[in-house]
Amino acid sequence: MGLAVVAAVAGGFVAVQPWRWLVIPGSVVGVLLAERYPVKIGPEQKINLAALPCLVAALLLPPGVGPATAGVSVFAGNLVVRRTVPEAFFNGGNTLLCASIVALAGPVGNDTGDMWQDLRATGAVLLYLVVNILVAVVPAALHTGRPYLALLRQAASAAWPASLTLGACGVSIALLAVEAPIAAPLPLIVLPMIYRMNRAIAAQAKANEQIAGVLAAQRRFLTDVSHQVATPLATIMTNLSILSRAARKGAAVDAVADSVAEAERMKRMLGRLRSLAHADEDVPLRRELVDLAELTADVVRAYTAQAATSGVGLVTEVGADSRISADKDLLREAVANLVDNAVRVSPRGGEVRLRVDRSAGGPSIAVADSGPGIEEDRLPRLFERFQRSDSGSGLGLAIARRVVERHGGTIRVQTERGAGSTFTIELPAS
Repeated sequence: MGLAVVAAVAGGFVAVQPWRWLVIPGSVVGVLLAERYPVKIGPEQKINLAALPCLVAALLLPPGVGPATAGVSVFAGNLVVRRTVPEAFFNGGNTLLCASIVALAGPVGNDTGDMWQDLRATGAVLLYLVVNILVAVVPAALHTGRPYLALLRQAASAAWPASLTLGACGVSIALLAVEAPIAAPLPLIVLPMIYRMNRAIAAQAKANEQIAGVLAAQRRFLTDVSHQVATPLATIMTNLSILSRAARKGAAVDAVADSVAEAERMKRMLGRLRSLAHADEDVPLRRELVDLAELTADVVRAYTAQAATSGVGLVTEVGADSRISADKDLLREAVANLVDNAVRVSPRGGEVRLRVDRSAGGPSIAVADSGPGIEEDRLPRLFERFQRSDSGSGLGLAIARRVVERHGGTIRVQTERGAGSTFTIELPAS
């Protein structure tokens, strides 16, 4: 308020040209519309265009009138959209302060072609934008208890493109109104563009919300199915075990053995469905310090029997001591899926090699098989869900990719027909 009084005393109340008084109703109407219909000009930010008429009022109206017009307009606009009176006072006061700085530092007179006037107006608008955000962050910091500077950096990072756009538009309108009145409305051409962008962003946000709902329903479905089927499957496997002991010879023995094999396959698929649902959840990772050499050795122990039955050798190599902060259970699941696939595709007498190493980007785990390689036309969709090969559920690689991505890493494959494939997990350094 004191700075507004100083501006009024220093600049007076007389307009250089009578038409400038029309800026008063224009400012009020512009702010009310901007408050009533806020728009987005970026996916994560909602920008109030009320700054534009406030800037024009501060630049064109007499210093004794412009700041007051801007402040009262914002106060009235806040009340129209049902903000609390203290909040409306604060926002109106913030605008009054910033507009008073503009009125003192860079009012636009009637001197056309004055370069220094243009520079002063531009500098004054920049001050308006800076002071506005410095003051606006104060209530948020007090209310949330978060550090003021952290909130300031966040707000400035999100708002500076829009703020500079509105500032440039305000200066252009004010200068053109004096030097080329017919062209003064031209900067407003950005408003329809912003409106169309706002509609597109709103449509995209709605589509994203629908996709998120579908994905959430899918996760619930996977979890429910895996849990609902697990109990009857366990009963079936128990009964099959009893039948296998009772059957002595003939076709019954083969039938029971085939049923047991299929039940085991279903059990593994259910386990992977549960793992996929768990990997998709947005719950925080249970991070701990994980030794990747120990983790791969644990996976190798778990698959030794399966590899021996298939006649496949398991070899581990440790090129560098690698430790990382990770969710051990999820990361083990990812590596286990790669090893399971590698054992299945490797021929009898083949070999699966696991190598733990460290590169400039961070630690890595490579799983190399001696299988037939992967067809080129399958590579673009290899890590998508239910992209099955001749065997398997089509879930293992999808689980591995999701787990690695949640840890901020990447997974890639190198393959050659007839010479096997190598899947490499690259994780960020802790």
